[in-house]
Amino acid sequence: MAEDIAAPFIPAQYIGESTTTTEKSELIHEAAATAFFKKAIDKLLAVNNWAKLSGGGLSADFHLTDLAGRPVDGVADTGLFIKIDIPGPGTAAGKGFDWVKIEQKEHVILNQHQEIFFMRARPSEHPIQKSAGIAHFLKKEASSSFVLTRDGATITATVYGRNEVPNIATPNLTDKIRNAVVGSSGAIGISKIQWKALVTGLLAH
Repeated sequence: MAEDIAAPFIPAQYIGESTTTTEKSELIHEAAATAFFKKAIDKLLAVNNWAKLSGGGLSADFHLTDLAGRPVDGVADTGLFIKIDIPGPGTAAGKGFDWVKIEQKEHVILNQHQEIFFMRARPSEHPIQKSAGIAHFLKKEASSSFVLTRDGATITATVYGRNEVPNIATPNLTDKIRNAVVGSSGAIGISKIQWKALVTGLLAH
């Protein structure tokens, strides 16, 4: 049922890899689920806390930044960036990091018993070095949708990865090689393990 609720909010899959990583929690009644859903949203928006929330299950660090690449201590919002520090060499285009931009964030109440919260991010340029191109090991067509749904007393947390293709079109030769290696060495599979730790942390009581 969570898939049905989320489907209209997830980009269509048309190229490359797709992943769906999910976790579910059954609450004792709907009132408890509604309160728990709000707490899960707060956890999801606290991007700087993702590694801690995941109990060390994330091998990458995530840091929220503003339009100038400066750290943001608050919650995630549309237009902000997430600076990602993954193990190994980073991108020259991203000044040592991979970057995504939060392009949409919505809380939709479908009816009295169903609601959805989602946040979607997409590979982007470095906030202040845009001429260097996409600063991420995946192409800009890729997206990560972080989705929470409530269906009655059932809460589901899912990360939908769509259109995941290694970014080897970058003009920087070093980045081209790095992205090809990262993209072909199971990085997408590693991301799935990381996202499993995140969705589990989001629904931890």
